[in-house]
Amino acid sequence: MVIALAKEHRRGIKRKLQQRPDKLAELKAILLDFEQFCYRMLKIKDKSGAMVRLILNDAQRRYAAKVFEDIAVGKPVRIIILKARQMGFSTVTEALIYYFTSLQEAKNAFIVAQSSDASSNLFDMFQLYYERVPSVIQPMSRKNNAKKLTFENPAIRTADRRLNPGLKSKITVQTAESRVLARSDTIHYLHASEVAFWPAKKKKRHLLSLLAALSKEPGSIGVIESTANGMEEFKQIWDAAVKGENDFSPLFFAWFEMPDYRKPVSPGFELTDDELELKAKYGLDDEQLQWRRYTIRNDCGGDSRQFDQEYPSAPDEAFLLSGESIFDNKFIKRLKESISRKGVIHEIDFVKNEIRQSHAGELVIYQKPVQGKRYVLAADTAKGKEDGDYDAAYVIDARTGEMCAALYGKWDTDLYGKKLNTLGLYYNTALLAVENNNTGESVLNTLYNTCHYPLLFMHKKGTMGWNTNQATRPVMISDFKEAIRDELYDVYCPDLYSECMTLIDNKGKAEADSGCHDDRIMAYSIALQVRQVADKWFEWFKKKQQQREGSKHEENNGGAGWI
Repeated sequence: MVIALAKEHRRGIKRKLQQRPDKLAELKAILLDFEQFCYRMLKIKDKSGAMVRLILNDAQRRYAAKVFEDIAVGKPVRIIILKARQMGFSTVTEALIYYFTSLQEAKNAFIVAQSSDASSNLFDMFQLYYERVPSVIQPMSRKNNAKKLTFENPAIRTADRRLNPGLKSKITVQTAESRVLARSDTIHYLHASEVAFWPAKKKKRHLLSLLAALSKEPGSIGVIESTANGMEEFKQIWDAAVKGENDFSPLFFAWFEMPDYRKPVSPGFELTDDELELKAKYGLDDEQLQWRRYTIRNDCGGDSRQFDQEYPSAPDEAFLLSGESIFDNKFIKRLKESISRKGVIHEIDFVKNEIRQSHAGELVIYQKPVQGKRYVLAADTAKGKEDGDYDAAYVIDARTGEMCAALYGKWDTDLYGKKLNTLGLYYNTALLAVENNNTGESVLNTLYNTCHYPLLFMHKKGTMGWNTNQATRPVMISDFKEAIRDELYDVYCPDLYSECMTLIDNKGKAEADSGCHDDRIMAYSIALQVRQVADKWFEWFKKKQQQREGSKHEENNGGAGWI
């Protein structure tokens, strides 16, 4: 049993149903089955305002099943939901929270909505659950106000409350517009609703405090759900969940999973090319496509991109850019899906000056170095701010342009320099070009003065590294666009393509959309530029080595002659 039925309920059920064993068995069966609990015990208002039973649809059922699956294996439940609009996920999440909080003792549920109006709507939902639930499982409650349901004995006398305290559980609903959230109590059940629409300046701080207050014990529940709203914190948490970089299970629910999203087809209805593609890809019928067409025309101002954000068919459709995309994202998606070579994860041990396979490494190798081949290693450096960009570097074949390795992470500048030193030496002493903007000078200092890397690129005489500026950046981006668009070189890094999809035109300047990054783009762009002049650097290095060998030879042969 996933709930520990409270003493108050056990006594009440025994008192009211001890003479009705058939009803007692029926009630026990209902309490053990969440879907039956919703249908038999909870009431909601439908879109027409009528009071109806809560009947779960397929999408709600799939979500609830995941919750109970995690509880059954002894896990804390952590779920992030990306969804189409108005699919009933607030309704079922509040039903889950009511189920666990109103039947058990000493549970604290905390719900946060994007606005005051939205939080009022969610609180009204809880109140309706409480008011309409059968009395046999309706817990005692104090006078409820300030968007809080407190399940405890409302008696005035302390002795009465001590003798029969009630559940001592509570449900609190607040708005993300609040200055501070959840700074004291431990939260057992958390619902962060429509997170993508929380106030931008408070969103990150609120999420940090809520997740810090959320119990880590098995059976605790933390749900973050939202319709998409551009490139912001919700997308970052979603992306991390998809990559397995946090403990949230990502659940996506497409618009066509909602049974109500369909309209009768008019005579002469013909599908457009886009609709035919959707029909073939997702198995949609004409009534669903008619609803989509109607909604685009009437609710989305005729903008199919807006429909994709509000009613996505796939996760990558949901996150609408704030500006015009630099690339045709459908084309980029096809490139990403057709990558011909998967990389192997490695780690760089600069202490031992070696590179080895590791499941938790920061380096992905697509093509190991081949003796006699020449390589370019280009490194983008972070801005140095806590919330700034990442360090990113690529190794490419100097002759063919083929991508050979990708390095990505956040490091202190000296550590980054040492990792680049080991990586460059591994690739036959690659021509190493480090962006000298921002923290790049410190990275270069480590490479030159500490590591004594032998083949550092100089942007101009006396200046180590590559300088990205008003003159070089447009050329870099132009050549990068051409390379990707025309598929000039073999690119194997899916994350580079992901950055391409969030590169926008902001008043004539190509840059990452708000909340996104372009570190990989800049690193690869530097690699493409440096590759164009790599031959002369390798020839210079070859002559330098020959001169060094010649000097050693003269020393060895001439030393004895001077005696």
